[in-house]
Amino acid sequence: MARVRTRRPAGLGGALAHALVGVGLAAVAGAQDVDTTSAAAGPFAERVEVELVNVDVWVADPQGEAATGLGVEDFEVLHDGRPVPVSHFTEVRAGKTVSPSAGAPGGGLGESAAVPRHVVVYFDQSRLHPTHYPPLISGLQEFLAAEDVDPARVLIVRQDSSLFIEAPFGSSKRELEAVLGRMAKGTASGAELRSEVEQALDEIRRSWEQNQDTAASAAVGIASIPQSTPGGSTTGAPSGGPRAVVGGVGTGGGSDACGSFLGQIQPVLSSWARSRGARAAVTLANLSDIASFLAGLPGVKTLLYLSDGLDTNPGAALASYAAGFCPSGSTQLLNGARFEEMTPRFLDLTRHANANRVTVYALQATGLTSPSVGSAASGRRARGGGARSGGSFEQSQRVNDRRGLELIARETGGRAVLNQNEFGRELGRIARETGTYYSLAYAPPESGEVREHRIEVRLQDDSLLARYRRGYLEKDATQWLTERIEGALNLGLTENPLEVRLGAGEIGAGPEDSYRMPLLVFVPAERLAFLPRQESSIAEVVVRVMTRAIDSSTMSVFDKSFQVQGAPGATGFAQLSIELELRGGAHVTAVGVQDTGSREASFVSTTLQIGPGG
Repeated sequence: MARVRTRRPAGLGGALAHALVGVGLAAVAGAQDVDTTSAAAGPFAERVEVELVNVDVWVADPQGEAATGLGVEDFEVLHDGRPVPVSHFTEVRAGKTVSPSAGAPGGGLGESAAVPRHVVVYFDQSRLHPTHYPPLISGLQEFLAAEDVDPARVLIVRQDSSLFIEAPFGSSKRELEAVLGRMAKGTASGAELRSEVEQALDEIRRSWEQNQDTAASAAVGIASIPQSTPGGSTTGAPSGGPRAVVGGVGTGGGSDACGSFLGQIQPVLSSWARSRGARAAVTLANLSDIASFLAGLPGVKTLLYLSDGLDTNPGAALASYAAGFCPSGSTQLLNGARFEEMTPRFLDLTRHANANRVTVYALQATGLTSPSVGSAASGRRARGGGARSGGSFEQSQRVNDRRGLELIARETGGRAVLNQNEFGRELGRIARETGTYYSLAYAPPESGEVREHRIEVRLQDDSLLARYRRGYLEKDATQWLTERIEGALNLGLTENPLEVRLGAGEIGAGPEDSYRMPLLVFVPAERLAFLPRQESSIAEVVVRVMTRAIDSSTMSVFDKSFQVQGAPGATGFAQLSIELELRGGAHVTAVGVQDTGSREASFVSTTLQIGPGG
């Protein structure tokens, strides 16, 4: 899991303190009519029972406008290639449900019922050039001013060396505007990435020119041998003169220069590809974490990914650039560059996001007038294919940068916004799209195992265009519970249907300067499902605790399962104790409590102060 921090050195806790819906550490009064024992079995069931799969479908007419008024009969849904009946159908317009067409199964949520929607604004500063910030900031300010989305449901994060929360959910419009204003004055590290690209281009150019010069010098030396003839042979020497060996001095190098150049440049390309691939992997991991944190939120979740580009084939553009100097050796060069095709990892991200109903809109900040990365140094590589190579690099990098953006948007049901210098209009369109769609649900066929599933939606009217999540990764119980606890820990997203309360036992010394603290979890007995078990009734309860030290971001996870003996209608509280072993200091803490009988779960958060000052 990626570290998530706020912009302040104090870490996550400072920025989220006002947003956490904590349950406060307190003693809970009331008689206990139930007995609690620790269970020896594993903490989680093997699988969450999936009752319905939800698919949000955005439908546009040939002009790109929302197509409204469709009924369930206008849609066909396929699960893993097999048609499935739609059991629930709802049309949402402007963020509210409308009455479904007559005869639609399942019905809607009620006329004019508001549907929650959340927006995550994700600044990828590792790929944003500082000069590209103003249009994005301006567009976002226009987006907030339009008030199409509730400011309290907007989260602003940025990725740099780590993932930072700039504005948590629950922020006011004024607070969001202040964050955008502050970010507009900051710097992005995308400029460093561009500098690295230009350095790599120059290194390849210098290597080529050095090999050209070496080959040319060898040709001149051979040509000066007495009795040699250009293109012919020396007296008493094997046939084949110097021009046949090097391809001619005047052509800029030839086969000898290519051969040595290809061998010399391979390690450079492979190292560059690994470095770029590692950068891409960090971004995919951070995006995956954000998708995990949002798992417990209801309704539409829209992630606005703001970047100059996201490459699915790191290093391929640089290899194409080098190949431009030596077209005859391009196949050897490209095959040996060892750059990684990362499309499968991108698809893993999208399946994960889809499981949590997160839709990605990717906005490329470079716009129509982006300065070319390769153009800055084009004047320094004019010899022997430099101009051809520069063009090859620019074209290949442009395609690759867009490919990743288009992939994560298309697979999650969103769009990639390209070739735009002003983003206000597009962001307004996105806001309208996230409030106008069709929500379909169906019962999936039994698969027999937890795995990836494909979704396809077909429309009866071929002139209409549908966007929807293309598939999802089915989650087991452990993933389901963990992701929601992560949401409570990192974003302060709490939900407490079990009416859980927390308390603290006596803190004692632990090993190696740590402390032991019993965390007491109180659950009202009437909230638990007591199921018959031989001669008694038992409620099985799972508790998982995640903590993060505010000063060091050190993560700790604690699991325990319990069997609570009682009877339906029991009163009082079940007291569940789980021992935490933590270093001294403040710890952001999230607790997940699940009643396995009813599948009901609570996710609560608080801050623990352990040791001095606690």
